[in-house]
Amino acid sequence: MRTKLLVLSATLASLAACKSTSPKPSQVVAEEQRSAPPLPTMEVDTTALDPKVDPCTDFYAYACGGWMQQTPIPPDRPAWYRSFSEIQAHNELMLRKILDDVAAGKLETPYGDKLGAFWSTCMDETSSPAASLATLREEMARIDAAGDREQLAKEVARLHMQGVNAFFEFGAEQDYKDATQVIGSADQGGLGLPDRDYYLDPSERSQAIRAAYRTHVAKMLTLAGEPPEQADGAANSVMEIETALAQASMPRVERRDPYNVYHRIERSGLVEAAPNFAWNSYFDELGEPRLEKINVAVPGFFTGMNQVVAQRDPSQLKAYLRWHLVDAAAPALPEEFVQEDFAFRSSQLTGEERILPRWKRCVAAVDSAMGEALARPFVVEAFGEKGKTTAQDLVKQIEAAFERNLQGLAWMDAPTRDEALTKLHAVYNKIGYPEKWRSYDAMKVSDTSYLANRLEAARFESKRQLDKIGKPVDRSEWFMSPPTVNAYYNPLLNEMVFPAGILQSPFFSTTAMPAANAGAIGMVMGHELTHGFDDQGRQFDAKGDLREWWTPGVAAAYKQKAQCVVQQYSAYTVQDLHLNGSLTLGENIADIGGLKMSWLAFSNGREGLDVKDDHGFSAAQRFFLSYAQAWCANRRPEYARLLVTVDPHSPPEFRVNGAVSNQPSFQQAFQCQAGAPMAPTDRCEVW
Repeated sequence: MRTKLLVLSATLASLAACKSTSPKPSQVVAEEQRSAPPLPTMEVDTTALDPKVDPCTDFYAYACGGWMQQTPIPPDRPAWYRSFSEIQAHNELMLRKILDDVAAGKLETPYGDKLGAFWSTCMDETSSPAASLATLREEMARIDAAGDREQLAKEVARLHMQGVNAFFEFGAEQDYKDATQVIGSADQGGLGLPDRDYYLDPSERSQAIRAAYRTHVAKMLTLAGEPPEQADGAANSVMEIETALAQASMPRVERRDPYNVYHRIERSGLVEAAPNFAWNSYFDELGEPRLEKINVAVPGFFTGMNQVVAQRDPSQLKAYLRWHLVDAAAPALPEEFVQEDFAFRSSQLTGEERILPRWKRCVAAVDSAMGEALARPFVVEAFGEKGKTTAQDLVKQIEAAFERNLQGLAWMDAPTRDEALTKLHAVYNKIGYPEKWRSYDAMKVSDTSYLANRLEAARFESKRQLDKIGKPVDRSEWFMSPPTVNAYYNPLLNEMVFPAGILQSPFFSTTAMPAANAGAIGMVMGHELTHGFDDQGRQFDAKGDLREWWTPGVAAAYKQKAQCVVQQYSAYTVQDLHLNGSLTLGENIADIGGLKMSWLAFSNGREGLDVKDDHGFSAAQRFFLSYAQAWCANRRPEYARLLVTVDPHSPPEFRVNGAVSNQPSFQQAFQCQAGAPMAPTDRCEVW
């Protein structure tokens, strides 16, 4: 339920960065820049513009057309963003230097020995892959040794603790109806392709992806040591099992309603839904033998999973488990595994021409495993107290603008407005980095096997999550590492989080002009705040509890306004695919509302909005150009199609054009004629 600004940033890393190969480390030193390059400017980049385009017809093409023509997608990336990608590349180089210095004993920092060992085993291309393959075969042998239902359930639990996505997902979450409590959470999962629709869509393209995936599974299992005929049969079993799990899975759009994924039927209900799975053995292996309080997000999924467990031969179930172990282990295995894994994902899903350098994959892996340890030296250099204070001031301005806007909404009655104000005033903000750093004392790091380290990092995190169950909620916890180029709103904690990673140019700078900060990071802040009142977030109250606090008439008015947004974005197309306006609704509401709140904060009491600068742009125009240029992007066709299927965010061009076309202030700033594409006579506005 955490709503992120760019939800696929982590997915992009897992598909492109964490599963790749590279030159030898000695070559990397010569071929890769070792110091962070300058970041894009915070001011309007006139070279990024396409002056041939009318801003009132296609503002995104006007603001970004020049940049798009000048900026090829790096061959090892599925997409390139002027903001996210440039900042990530900058941060990666800073993190690499930190890790090199830690490993060489040149930098002392908490958990430096563990950071150095994790980094070194990942960067080692000689002995570590062989050690990792030995680790994999030990794990596979344990699966093969499972002799009955109880032992198979224990193997599923052990794999879950190691971060392997098998059959379903289990973890800890705040109780939707009592956000002070942490309970268990059982949810659908177990798929190797990105979404259920990849298994169920009858189109030729989806059929081709399924065929390629089946071939890929067989190849990977063969590399892991299975005879080709056995691997081929195992691949058939994997496809059959995953297709059955996909059929039982709830579609993404339905999952957007929190009531659809909240069912406190407890452990007894889970057992009733899937009696053929040995739950007692599973929970024993998790170390939670007495756990009873569980939200079963999608009971129907577990009914379908139960049929899979009951109808499939144990050998087929073991083949499925072996595959998911190999798939999760691929980034740490010898080169032939990495090459095959990349070949499938790039050709069928993301479209990269070349795999990432190993050091970038390793930076991402260390950040994923020990992000708050790696962040401690990073934030000292990249952010600091001045950045934190300036960002906090901006957030307060955005919140004040939201309150002024809320007070003037004619469609909202007094009781609902009072509840909304209570929630707004209770929003908690986290800026830059945690006040309390995470402990990694219990994590064990090997100096030989990179795969062992990845599995141990997953075990450490799984246990940390399970240990929360039954304890008070820790409101100090962060769910992103500080170097992450992203942001999020969490409705269960009613909080906004802005890591130091995104508080960099071209989103944010302590020396930038007000229009630049307001249009770029200000919109991000408004976006996250609006998530607290989007179609999902509005259903949670100030305390983070899921309850109906809207009067019926106001709730009906809200839904009518939201439907306008659904229809607007459903009309947009990428290649031959229409956007799913229902899937992207929350993000679209947040984009439209976030831009409006940032504008209200920026323009409040400000004089000279129409005064032109040396380039002929007014302050109002610079605000909107700063917003648009933060979203300039080029994406490969394969990746663009993937995102239309799985991403709750609209593509960049529609995040810009869709949002500005709903702002009367944009029409005024660029003097657009009423009825122009960016100044329609009928606008969609929720907030």
